[in-house]
This record gives sequence, C-alpha cells and structure tokens, in this order.
Amino acid sequence: MKVAVCNSVGIDADGYAMIHSPSRWTNSTKDLNIFTYYPWELAYCSSILKRDTDHEVRFFDGCLDKLDHNTFVEKVADFCPDYLIMDCATRTINADSRFAKELKRRFGTKFIICGPHATTFPEEVSKYSDYVVLREYEMTVLEILQGKDPNDILGLYPNALRSPLDVNKLPLPEDDDVSRLAYGIPGEPSSEYLEIQAYASRGCPLSCSFCVCGNISYAHPNWRSRDPQSVVYELQTLREKYPQLEGIFFDEEVHNGSKKYMLELTKAIRQNGLDDLKYDVMCGQWPMDEEVLDAMKSAGYYMIRLGIETAGEKAAQGMDLMKKFNVPRLKQLMEHGTNIGLKFYGTFTFGGEGSTDDCDKKTLALMNDLLDRQLLWRFQLSISTPQPGTPFYNRMKQKGYLRNVDWKHFDGGNHCVVDNPQYPAEVVMKNFREAEKLYEKGFNNRYTSTAKDNFNSIEINSTREILLFRTARMKQVNDILGSLHAQYQDSRISVLGQNAVTGELKSNNYVDDVFLYGDGHFNNDLFPHPLLQDLSKRKYSLGVIPYHNMSGNGYADVKAIARRIGIEKMVAVNIEGKVFDLENPGDQGRSHLR
Repeated sequence: MKVAVCNSVGIDADGYAMIHSPSRWTNSTKDLNIFTYYPWELAYCSSILKRDTDHEVRFFDGCLDKLDHNTFVEKVADFCPDYLIMDCATRTINADSRFAKELKRRFGTKFIICGPHATTFPEEVSKYSDYVVLREYEMTVLEILQGKDPNDILGLYPNALRSPLDVNKLPLPEDDDVSRLAYGIPGEPSSEYLEIQAYASRGCPLSCSFCVCGNISYAHPNWRSRDPQSVVYELQTLREKYPQLEGIFFDEEVHNGSKKYMLELTKAIRQNGLDDLKYDVMCGQWPMDEEVLDAMKSAGYYMIRLGIETAGEKAAQGMDLMKKFNVPRLKQLMEHGTNIGLKFYGTFTFGGEGSTDDCDKKTLALMNDLLDRQLLWRFQLSISTPQPGTPFYNRMKQKGYLRNVDWKHFDGGNHCVVDNPQYPAEVVMKNFREAEKLYEKGFNNRYTSTAKDNFNSIEINSTREILLFRTARMKQVNDILGSLHAQYQDSRISVLGQNAVTGELKSNNYVDDVFLYGDGHFNNDLFPHPLLQDLSKRKYSLGVIPYHNMSGNGYADVKAIARRIGIEKMVAVNIEGKVFDLENPGDQGRSHLR
C-alpha cells in the first residue's frame, strides 16, 4: 500500500501562508516567503512507518513548498495514496479537510487525521475521516497501518487513550523525502545561523491554560528527555550529512526540564566535540539557574528562548503560569546570562485569560525595561488565542466571550477572538500594537550594540561606483551608507531598493541614485530585465549586501542578481557588522577587507 504523510496545505484559499507549529498554535501571514517549522511529530511518524511496515511511505510538505490546494493535490495525486496521514491544527483544518476530501474522491484514499483539532473535535472530523487519532499519535498510526483490530488500538477514537511513548525508542525523524536543512532556508527569523530543528525532549510538566502541548497534545502534563548519547548521535549524523550546518534549534516545548539532564547533555556535547555548533533553545525559567546557564554557554549555546508571557500577576494567575511566573528571578537569570555572553529571546502574550489593561501595560513596561538594560536580545509577540480543547477556550466559550468564531482567525497574530467586557478586544489590540512598536527599538538596540564600530574599520581598495542593495532594515542600511560615505567620499553611491522606501532613500544625503524594482523580496526570476541592463552599464566596482542575519542564509536571489549586474567586487555586512568577502568565502567574518 501507498501511504502519504502530509503536512498542511501551504497557502489557504485566502492567500495566507501557514506557519504550522506542532504542539503550539499555528500562525499565518500574507508573506509567502515566510519560513515554516519542521513538522517533527509527522516526521517521526514517517520514519517509524518506514522502519516498521512494508508499505511505500512518502512524506510531503505543503507548508515548506508553499503549495496551495490545487498544486498540493496534484503533487500528492501523482503518488496515488491508499492512506493519507495529516496533523491538523484549528487554523489549518478548513484547507486540510478540503485537501483530504479531494484525494478521497479521486482515489478512495483513507484519511487518518491527527493533531490538536482532531483531538478536540473527534465527532466532527470523523464525518469525513476514516480514523481519528487522539493526542500523541505515532504508535497509534503504526498499529492502524499494521492492520491491528481498530477496537484494540489505544488512542484511536473512541477507544481509551494511549500512554505517552518512550522517546528513546524513536528513530531519527524524516530526512529523506524532505531535507531537514531545507527548513532552515530561510529558517526561523530569530535564528542567527543556518540551523536544523531538533528535539532532545518532549512534553512539558506544566499545564498553562492556553497551552496546546500541556492540554491537548499529550494525555497529561509530562516531560520526557532523550538519552544524551542519542542526542549526540543525531547531532553527529546531521553534521556529517550537512557540512554547511552551523547550528541546532532545539525547538521542543521545554528543552531544560531538568537541571540534572541539562548538565549531562551539555557535558556530552562538549566531550564529543560538538560545542563548536551554535545552539538556539526553547527553555523554561523555573528549572533554570546560574550553573545551568554556565554549562549551556560552555557547550556552544548562544540563544535562550524563555516563555515570559506577562508581567501582570492577575494574568499569570488566570493563565495558570504557576512557577513559570517570577519576574525578579527572571531578571537575575537574564543578567547573569547576558554577562557571560548568552542572548535572551522572550515570548510575550497579550489578552490572556485573567489579563487586564493594567496587566498588559505592565508587560509593556517590562519589555521596555529589559530592552533598555540590553537583557532582551529578541522577542516574540502573540495575541493570546484560546485554542479549542484548552481550558482557556472552554471557559471563554462558556462565558460567551468568543466573538465571530471563524477558525481562520485562531492564529495568534492577526485577530483577537476573545471579547471580555472588562478588557475588550479593541483594547487588547491597542496594547498589542504598542508592543509591536518595540520591535524597532529592539533592533536598534541590538544593532547599535554589536555593529557600530565595525563599519568604520572596513578597508577596501578605492572605488568610484558603489551599489548598495536594500536587503535589511533601514537602520542598518543607513549605518552602512554613512560608513561608505566616510570611507569613499569621492565615490558615487547608488541604492537598489523597494518602492515602499523611496522617500527615505532619496532623503539620505549619502545616496546619489535610487533604483527601484518594485516591492517584496528580491527575486532573481522576476527581476525587471530593463533595470538589469541599465545597472549593468554602470560598471559598479563595489556591491554591498546587508544581511539581516548572521551568515546570509536566504540571500541566494540577491547574490544571483548582483552576479548578473556584473559588479566587480561583492561584499556583505551581517547583522553584527562583520564583513563577508563573497568572492573568497574563507575570509568570512573578518572585519577588514583589502
């Protein structure tokens, strides 16, 4: 039999790209170049089926390939699957169910639906699916496809639930039909290196009222760690397969669920010579202490992501944050970590259960304080969205606070679906928009602290014509323009950019010419040919590409356009002001180019 394991449809009927996040809530955006998360549980499921059955199993990812309904259907239709397995979130259920129904209509494909939406609404989805799998699903799916009597399969609706699986018996997740490295190009926007997503643990010991993981994905709150040697083996395997790999994004729910485990894992990483990789990790504050932070730093960890959520006590109580909420201790840990060279990333949510206008303004004040003290390197914002099946959702529905219920609005980034008379949705959105303004402040603080001295030290042979590509925020672009003008005062500086920033570019006294290609990202295939010919005639001797990340991951189209223009010498400047000689990769990271 043929088994198709499919991540969600990538672009829905309204033109939104899905950022499908396993065990969390799924977001969406009109930016069709957005990254997507590696669908880790589906990926483990795929590997298990390939290992433990004789079926022809193939993995497809509509999110990774940005496929809409018709394109995804045609791609999977070439495989003619007998079975289809999908992990569906509430945000994706409309597009995913339409996709599954079309395959069933064409081929009689049996649909195995898994994930949080199926777990919450099993009766609803059973109307069009053949099997509804509840909570953690890999072993249940395996037994279905091994032909076991459905009445005897735990975790298969309406049977009893299955106990959490042993994570140390899992194979490495799917890396054949899709490349794990592909999910890092472009990777999660705050990851500063070319990183592969990996998972040293599963689950969470807490059960915050809004959390998909603690309330839906598993039968009960739990945390299970993999043996450190198993993690080391995976890291070694990935490094050998992908020599260009720079780091690992440990994107599980709580990487540091146990102090003892963290000390063992970081020791194993060091002892096996893997501490030269860069580790970016999702952590909890409550198991953390200074000794663990020191151990993480020594093992190559560079960014610690903490679920801070709120600075309001009422909000913390309403969200059942429990020991996760301790603002004074949070600041102590961030001070220590920052002093030893770690970077901190915080997640903050607005409009959570129990929250008030005052609570969310306290969160805004905390964010400003952490930014001003340079303790917060990056952050993520969300509108607290009651995912179906969570206590938050159940209580909001019971109180009649849910408004205009439409599953496509349950994405945590574009809509506020809770309208509490004591804290109306419009006021929540106002505070959320205020918080969004801090993204620019955070960037400016981060950039100024890392790059202000490096631009002044760039030394390149004298040149007459310079072309700067507008490929980063204007703060970074303006700093580079200032540095170029100071060093090459007799040169002519042109900028190639987007229509949306025409005014700002033309108002810069260091810019002699502005060339516009349209809006959106640089696209080599769509770049206007007449403009390309015009730029080629100008015989630029120096081209400069600003990177908004560390290593230039995701800039292939810009580099291709630069090559077609025929620029004599190309350099790039990354987010920390380091200069990259694009003609001599061995010179990357040097601050001086001659």
